[in-house]
Amino acid sequence: MRAELYRQRKAYMLSIVGAFGGMMFGWVSGVIGGVLTLASFQKSFALDKNAKNFSDIQGNIVSILQAGCIAGAMSSFFFSERFGRKSAILMADVVFIIGTIMQTCAGLKTTSLGLLYAGRFIGGMGKGLITAVAPAYIGENAPKQIRGRCIGIMQLFHSAGMMLGFFINYGFSRRDYLGALQWRIPFALQMVPGVCLFVGLLFQNESPRWLVERGDIPKARRALSRVRALSEEDPTLLQELNEIVANFDKHPRQSFAQQLRSLPASKATLYPFCMAIMLNACQQWTGTNSMNYYSPQIFETVGLASVSSRLLATGFYGVVKFVCTGISLAFLTEQLGRKWSLIISGSGMAFSMYYIGIQNAIVGKSTKLTGSSYFAIICVNLYSAFFAFGWGPVPWMLSAECAPNHMRSLILASALMTQWLCNFLIAFITPILLEKITYGTYLVYGTGCLLGVVCIVVGVPETKKIPLEKVHVLFEENIIKGALRDLVPSRARAKALAAGSVPPEREGGSERETSENSAGGEKGSSKADGEESRKRVGSENV
Repeated sequence: MRAELYRQRKAYMLSIVGAFGGMMFGWVSGVIGGVLTLASFQKSFALDKNAKNFSDIQGNIVSILQAGCIAGAMSSFFFSERFGRKSAILMADVVFIIGTIMQTCAGLKTTSLGLLYAGRFIGGMGKGLITAVAPAYIGENAPKQIRGRCIGIMQLFHSAGMMLGFFINYGFSRRDYLGALQWRIPFALQMVPGVCLFVGLLFQNESPRWLVERGDIPKARRALSRVRALSEEDPTLLQELNEIVANFDKHPRQSFAQQLRSLPASKATLYPFCMAIMLNACQQWTGTNSMNYYSPQIFETVGLASVSSRLLATGFYGVVKFVCTGISLAFLTEQLGRKWSLIISGSGMAFSMYYIGIQNAIVGKSTKLTGSSYFAIICVNLYSAFFAFGWGPVPWMLSAECAPNHMRSLILASALMTQWLCNFLIAFITPILLEKITYGTYLVYGTGCLLGVVCIVVGVPETKKIPLEKVHVLFEENIIKGALRDLVPSRARAKALAAGSVPPEREGGSERETSENSAGGEKGSSKADGEESRKRVGSENV
């Protein structure tokens, strides 16, 4: 383990820097739920927590940021394709910091929520763009052996940011003497991960695959050499660069409109697009962000009466998520695989949600803790642990891994736009659901977890350790048959593809020929493409 960490140190460092975008996401999510419960915040904007429209206002304050995130994710295709992954993240980071400053200054000499809404929308634009581009930036730089772990670091940092946000809320909840600073300081501290991301990214390289797509082979070679910690003349590095160049030679750079038109051209492009959207929608409908945004209110429904006890419980919830995400990335994601991580994770989350819902239905809202209430609190944390095990990091991995190189920006932009749209809806409706249907809220999200598991079983392949340039082979045969086959680790197609061979039992003559040409590079035109790419790389060396 230590030897691998040293050998891949630069890839891990780049992933850590890019993952501050995930910390930003988690920090913002963790802070807002606690701030909404503070009397000082309610006083600054003349809000009455007993008013009939208070839950609507809460939903508006939380969800306006998600509306900005949708806009940011929609714009990510243009910025990441035009300016590069690194530059797009830097620009989005500046937008996020400006939005955070606006939120911090809201409510000065006025009780209007206007500046707060505007700041959260603008900050959300930056946040949405970063979450759409950062997984692609990390995935396009990471070696295949640790790619899943590197992309998953974003979820680890997301959990860390959320945990810090929760404990900041808890710490400031006991500082009533600060007045409005009690909520302004937590808002201002949201800039910390943004500043770390900006400064750290200045010292990292651009995506080598984006540089190849732009035709700048010398810079791509230097970027790949830097992130692999290898000489520019190293045979392994040159072979990887040849494969990247050959892949882009087959798929010339396309405009947004051209990419949209080419989506239905084959299963290898259409299915990853649909799968990425499905994964990100299912992730949100497991109810994870209902817990993140409204965990203090949720802990109140299971018997924690005081604000400080609910915020402390929320902080512990964040610790569980952070620790379990770290364990998952270190020991499970690359070993167990993406598919089974999601199946086990979704099943555990469904159990937790159903128990909380049934306990609420039987006991009702109570300020007295009972045995069933204690187990409900345990189930909230079990939910957090199971989410960290699979549905937290893995959708990010699969969305970035399965997208073809020449369409990754479009697919990730669409996937993250879907995620933020669902996030927006959940942020808006959760306080209303908790008020109107109470325990039914948990049953809705528990059912969402089970539906997600069904989708994974019948529609998602295993991708661990497969080179990005070969993932398309998984989508060129019968989708359901291939996904069901991948349920058995010894028969999973990823094993053959990771070893450099074509998996047996390929279906359909033309599809078999296409995939052999694309994945193996051993016959016909694929061999010619490989020779041509080697000549191009070699000529650039001279």
